[in-house]
Amino acid sequence: MSTETRSGAETPEDAFAAQPFLREQLGLNGTRERSPGERRAPRLPVDIRGSLEAVRPEHGRFHGAKFSLGYFPAHEVFSSAADKFGYLTKAKVRAASRLPVDDATRALLTQLGDLMANSGRETADDSATPSGYTYVGQFVDHDITLDVSSALDAPELVDAAVINNMRSPMLDLDSVYGRGPAVDAFLYAAPAPGEPASAFRMLLGTNLQSGPGGAGGAAGGNGIIAHTDFDVPRTSALTAIIGDPRNNENLIVSQLHHSMLRFHNAVVDALIASGFTGDIFVAAKREATLHYQWAVLHDFLPRICGQAAIDDALANVKAKPNSPFQMPVEFSVAAYRFGHSMIRDQYWLNFELRNKPMSDVFAFIHEPHLPVRSNWVVDFNAFFETGFAVPVFNSARKIDSVLASALEDLDGSGSNALMSILATRNLHRGLVLGLPSGQATAAALGVPVLTTAQLTDGLPADEVAVLQQQNGLLLEKTPLWYYVLREAMVTSAGEHLGPLGAKIVADTFVTMLRRDALSILNVAFSPTRGATPGAFTFADLVRIAGVIGA
Repeated sequence: MSTETRSGAETPEDAFAAQPFLREQLGLNGTRERSPGERRAPRLPVDIRGSLEAVRPEHGRFHGAKFSLGYFPAHEVFSSAADKFGYLTKAKVRAASRLPVDDATRALLTQLGDLMANSGRETADDSATPSGYTYVGQFVDHDITLDVSSALDAPELVDAAVINNMRSPMLDLDSVYGRGPAVDAFLYAAPAPGEPASAFRMLLGTNLQSGPGGAGGAAGGNGIIAHTDFDVPRTSALTAIIGDPRNNENLIVSQLHHSMLRFHNAVVDALIASGFTGDIFVAAKREATLHYQWAVLHDFLPRICGQAAIDDALANVKAKPNSPFQMPVEFSVAAYRFGHSMIRDQYWLNFELRNKPMSDVFAFIHEPHLPVRSNWVVDFNAFFETGFAVPVFNSARKIDSVLASALEDLDGSGSNALMSILATRNLHRGLVLGLPSGQATAAALGVPVLTTAQLTDGLPADEVAVLQQQNGLLLEKTPLWYYVLREAMVTSAGEHLGPLGAKIVADTFVTMLRRDALSILNVAFSPTRGATPGAFTFADLVRIAGVIGA
């Protein structure tokens, strides 16, 4: 996978190129000093204004939220070693194929985004992929990317190479472990009396008592109980005490994060039981991380990309350990956003909560439903193939250009404001960052290019009409995210990504693993915790975590 590389920002002006308002706030524009008492109040960008409202406790929408870089430690922003985003394709490819950043294009993309999230258009059958992998994808995203500063309403193109990635681009579970018990001690429970001093476990939370819920295991509905400790830990203000607040934005991903905490703790317990004499925390974190990487590479990615794309990436992608890397926005802003189309409108959550709407999945992770109500504990037997039967198994929706109507109103306001339409927000982000078209990206990466007939195959007339506006602009220069979704449906019947989407995703993950000197691709490792020797899946993970019953 070829990338354009660029050194970190050399000056504050360069680092904040994507945030003109912040340059003004910090006095970096060469403006005169204000006299005492003189006010200056630069207007916040629309993304940040919307984000600050959306992250209020009643909504808690940290996903996609934008903040001032001034909120972060300066060394993480200004350092030449700070992680940045970048591009997979060459500048000439992008220049020749990107859409013009103007009001007409924004309006056209808004029309397309509105149609993608239009109620009643979800007509395709469910996929064969269990719904748990929708939220594995979200959890993994929060482990490797965090863009808090690119602006939807920027008046001109924004260079991704000046945008900080506030997550390490490695599958290192920093969203779980933070900076470890030596620094982020608030994430951890101290060893019990008589245990080795290094036996740090992840802190767990309590439940609001509301009756039985969660998994019944082999006993089914007769096995559910009123849980007391099946939530992430929380402050007295009920804020989640976790490494990434986005993992508390909906009930399912929050319960998955809770499962990851329990997975670490189970490994700690196993090491103590085995009489391990070394540093238990170091060993447990290492083992949990390697098993997680294995499950991502050998369980999650084949379901999303197809095994052939993974095999091709493993055979052909080269990257030296600790080599320079910029997270490509063709991945983070386009191809990896396939998961938005896999979200269901309703989920079977447990034997007491059948066919609950997505709006409840969002609402029941916020006050007055916190800590997580005991009857809302998720039964992951309905999300992963664990071997325990449930009346309704949640299969993910197919990957296509139709989003669940529940996503139309992300902030619960009932409006169609810019920050409330996920599809429109995705399309506008790609526009401002100057992403190349889907056609140009496919050609640049040696992947077959979809024809106009393929792009429009099976689409409703109103959507085709939008694509045909402005002399067919969106058919000639199809937004990369939309192209990847259409390609998945046209070439793979929506069961997994098509050739272009799969290549971008698989190559990016293999690159991240190869440049991590401690990853499963650079050390001798074979999983030992799975039900099958030498294999490990996310179904194994939730089983070991003890969240699926017995």
